[in-house]
Amino acid sequence: MSKIKAVATATAKKREIILTHLCNWTLPAASLLTEFPCPPEKMFEFQKLFEERMPGARVTRAGGMSKHYDMIIEWQGKNETVELKVTGDPPSPLTQLQWRPWMDTVQFLQGQLKSAIGRRFLGDCGESMLKEWYETQVMPFVQRRQLTDCLTMTHDGYSKALFTIGMKGTQEDAAKQFITLLRMRPELHEEMHALWLAFETAWFQTHTLDHAALHTLVKEVIEIKDHWFCVSPHGIQWIGGLKVNGIKYEGPVAKPKGGTTFHYTLTLSRGSLTQDVPLVCKFHWKNGGQAVQNPNFLLV
Repeated sequence: MSKIKAVATATAKKREIILTHLCNWTLPAASLLTEFPCPPEKMFEFQKLFEERMPGARVTRAGGMSKHYDMIIEWQGKNETVELKVTGDPPSPLTQLQWRPWMDTVQFLQGQLKSAIGRRFLGDCGESMLKEWYETQVMPFVQRRQLTDCLTMTHDGYSKALFTIGMKGTQEDAAKQFITLLRMRPELHEEMHALWLAFETAWFQTHTLDHAALHTLVKEVIEIKDHWFCVSPHGIQWIGGLKVNGIKYEGPVAKPKGGTTFHYTLTLSRGSLTQDVPLVCKFHWKNGGQAVQNPNFLLV
């Protein structure tokens, strides 16, 4: 895990614990509320609102990244789930946020391209795409730039180093050297980044995601959340759960600075109301810069 990711994970855990105490009226000290971007008085307003809406409820932290929710509310003999979203920026209008409660916090789902959850829907845009990237772009680049210490790099060695943050443990020397060179030499990184954008654009014109599998996954991830608590400098918006009625693939769309994203229209409902909202799947290399290490998918 990268240092930035570790800090973000620790911060999220701390906030979940504090909010759990707040809802249970067991907060040890008001000073803990400074972990959130809104004033403490807004947090206490939410505490009273929660007690009014769900008197006698008991809140616990869910824990575990694979659950797709952060907290559990035990109330009137049943459990209800909560997703906590926090942003330090001004919130989007409630008219938008109530249908896309994840919109102010980057994404509602992400993962490595080789992850189990990614394999469920990435289709030809997962590990098979990365193998093609290695064979048609990475190794020709190594040969063209005469990176002699990297000429023996294998696909398996590259793949392992690609997804091992910090390249800890046993690594293929040539693969480790290649990624190290991309981090040390900006001109190599810039060239690889340009190659990736061109490769992504070409690949996404002829390959796509498993749309039916994506529908199943998105439905699962969204509908498991009974409540969304969206925290911003303005306070906490309590947004009710959503149902996924359908998903329509709109096609690949060019990004302004190169590369491509996949665009969908998601049909959601809450009670008798229905709303269409955009859903975008994009790819982002999370460590060392684009085309260096740790390619992830993001659903936003």
